[in-house]
Amino acid sequence: MCIRNCTKRLRGNNMRTFAAIILASSAMLISPGQRTAVAQVATGASNAVPVLHSRLETGLRIGVGDMVQVTVFDTPELSAKLRVNADGTVELPVAGNTPVWGMTPQEAGDAIAKHLQDAQIMIDPRVTVTIADYATQEVSVLGEVKSPGNYLLLGPHSLYNALSAAGGTTEKAGGDIMITHLADPQKLETIHVDSPNYSQLQRLTNVTAGDVVYVSRAGSVYVLGDVARPGEFSMVAGKRLTVLEAIALAQGTNATAALSRAAILRKTDDGGARIITVDLKRVAQAAEGDQVLNPEDIVMVPRSRSRAFVDATLPALTASAVGSAFAAMILLGNR
Repeated sequence: MCIRNCTKRLRGNNMRTFAAIILASSAMLISPGQRTAVAQVATGASNAVPVLHSRLETGLRIGVGDMVQVTVFDTPELSAKLRVNADGTVELPVAGNTPVWGMTPQEAGDAIAKHLQDAQIMIDPRVTVTIADYATQEVSVLGEVKSPGNYLLLGPHSLYNALSAAGGTTEKAGGDIMITHLADPQKLETIHVDSPNYSQLQRLTNVTAGDVVYVSRAGSVYVLGDVARPGEFSMVAGKRLTVLEAIALAQGTNATAALSRAAILRKTDDGGARIITVDLKRVAQAAEGDQVLNPEDIVMVPRSRSRAFVDATLPALTASAVGSAFAAMILLGNR
């Protein structure tokens, strides 16, 4: 009796030792973050089970147009290399069509084996399925990325992988990244770039074959008038600009600018325009609040009419005392 009990305990210990070796070997092939989950499974921690279950569920799945190798053990006449039809089925020799779209190769093998049993073709078939040619394992990355296009990403990947494959975002990338998933095209997933955990979101957001990733273009504001470099300026990563920040991007105002008569030209919902006056001098002195700009706002900085007139006429008038006195009177009268 003692020998039997000892043998049972020894076998149990050997099985646990063998399982621990398998888990340790697997841990060498996975990422550091997943090694913790494996270690928790080895020690019996129940909270690690959903992690491994999720990992299995997101395996590489069969898509329309893929070429699959169906092998029925010891039955070559039922084995074949088959293309997945538009309806998601493969046409098996003798057995007819069987749905395989969206399944992992293991799930497809089980489905085909059941089909062979249900059709009474085989009593206990053993079927393996492998993907021989990936026709639909591409993710489309479009919008404000350096190299827009379709990228072959086999298996589940993250948003970070998809953006990296496209060379990363451009300097005009906006504040939103939209993802259309093939499995649920009516539901648009939006990732906000200004999220405090954006870096983590990139790695936690899954993209799979057939998904479309679109990086929005940043909104722009325009600074026109008496500034050093008038033009269009992007709200990088969706960050709003203030009036002073926009003026700074335009390299500041000129000496002839009428600071107290600046204005924001803003579109209204009815298609019209609204003019918001801004006293840049007071804003710069913190006597007036710096306004936040909306996308497509136009900041207008007019040129001072009196200064412009003096600059144009004074050089011609200073040749004579009369002219100088006249110019002085004009200057004093326009202050």
